[in-house]
Amino acid sequence: MIERKRLEYSRYLGGDPMLSILICDDDTSMVAAMRATTESVLRVLGAKAKIHTFTDTASISKQILSDCDIALLDIDFDGAEQNGMDIARKLRSLRSDTVIIFVTNFIEYAPAGYEVRAFRYILKRDLQADLSAILPLALKQLNQETLPIQVNGEVIKVPLDDILYLEVQQHNVTVVTRKLTSDRKQKEYDFYASLTDLEERLEPLGFLRIHKSYLVNMKHLKKFQCREATLDNGMILRVGEKSYSENKQKYLLWKGWK
Repeated sequence: MIERKRLEYSRYLGGDPMLSILICDDDTSMVAAMRATTESVLRVLGAKAKIHTFTDTASISKQILSDCDIALLDIDFDGAEQNGMDIARKLRSLRSDTVIIFVTNFIEYAPAGYEVRAFRYILKRDLQADLSAILPLALKQLNQETLPIQVNGEVIKVPLDDILYLEVQQHNVTVVTRKLTSDRKQKEYDFYASLTDLEERLEPLGFLRIHKSYLVNMKHLKKFQCREATLDNGMILRVGEKSYSENKQKYLLWKGWK
């Protein structure tokens, strides 16, 4: 079954996947202060995270943005082509559930945060106290739908947002995720299930059976043609021609197009 996790930290208490946090500010001392406070809060909560720190926006890769669960961003970057609001827009285009927290000297920037659904604004002069109070709330804000699967006797809950597609060979299903392994390959999980059963459960949540062997997460479907589907990471999958017209309509309706 699909399990919705609300108001708890259990997703981040060890195991996989790990919380990913982005910190970006052009002031190195502020980056260090944000990291120190974040690490302190996570220790108290018993949560684990990979923290990525940057002092310039141009160095942030698309992969880091795609993986980001919580972003702590300054807004004003002197002389930079992209400011913190630009990074927030990129984040929001890639993920709807990233918790965006702006850390700034200027409270007048606050109204602009509505565009990217910023979670909170923190004034830099109040950083330690406010960030310590807000980070636990940010963890609670993260609302993940997961697909629990059994792998080697262990139940693993894979966030649906991370799933690119599921592939079946006989009754062996492979979940291919957007996460990368240490050798830069897509992280996969193999388990025993019926893809038809998974289709019934996942179709209302934005998954589409484009081929008898493939169930695709439409959030990651970039191009859908009669012979092939292209995912947002460049992967190409075969498309079942007999069901193409019906599936194309489902995809367009899901996207909000007519």
